[in-house]
Amino acid sequence: MFQFSSALTQAVLVKRYKRFLADVVLPSGEVITVHCPNTGAMTGCCDPHSRVYLSESNNPKRKYRYTWEYATDAASHKICVNTNNANKVVKSALAEHRISALGHYGTIVPEQRYLNSRFDFLLQQDGYPDCYLEVKSATLATGTTGMFPDTVTKRGQKHCKELAQLSQQGYQAKLLFCVMRENIRDFMIAEKLDPDYAKAVAHAKANGVEILCYVCDLSTTNIHLSHQIPIIT
Repeated sequence: MFQFSSALTQAVLVKRYKRFLADVVLPSGEVITVHCPNTGAMTGCCDPHSRVYLSESNNPKRKYRYTWEYATDAASHKICVNTNNANKVVKSALAEHRISALGHYGTIVPEQRYLNSRFDFLLQQDGYPDCYLEVKSATLATGTTGMFPDTVTKRGQKHCKELAQLSQQGYQAKLLFCVMRENIRDFMIAEKLDPDYAKAVAHAKANGVEILCYVCDLSTTNIHLSHQIPIIT
């Protein structure tokens, strides 16, 4: 479980702009600028007048006191837009041996370089081949189906190709989609948004890469990797 340092603050979104910034209205009525830790398209996550949730920093060196953590959809389901949180949630779940396909690994090495990429985790355990794990934070959805990506991802395509190479060289290679929104029952690759990524995932799977998908529980105090959900192919 990933724990926020303090409970999140509710606000109302005015607009997102310059990729890393957003204006919001606090409960007091004050309009402030906050940091947006998401460089993606954020499709369906940045509608004006929607409720958002912010974390607060006491670091005096920070330009913006608040960070945008959650958006909400029309049904008020929370969506974690801070892409940094997916790795924190997965790292915690790995340490707690809560991911069944990876529960036998005891050593967790973050940000491991191999070939021409940096993978999110290298997992090691005596008696088992090293395992390279790449985590993708998924926020897009249609109905109760989570999707990834929300825009073309050349980096994601590259990761898939290199995971396939690792698998062919005898390593374990896993791709884990961490669905960071509520009310999701299954998952699929957003082929219409990035057909090349869909092909890259299929190529990786055909070459021994295991594809996993877990959904998260989101609260104003923590994010918890809840359970594995089916992948629609």
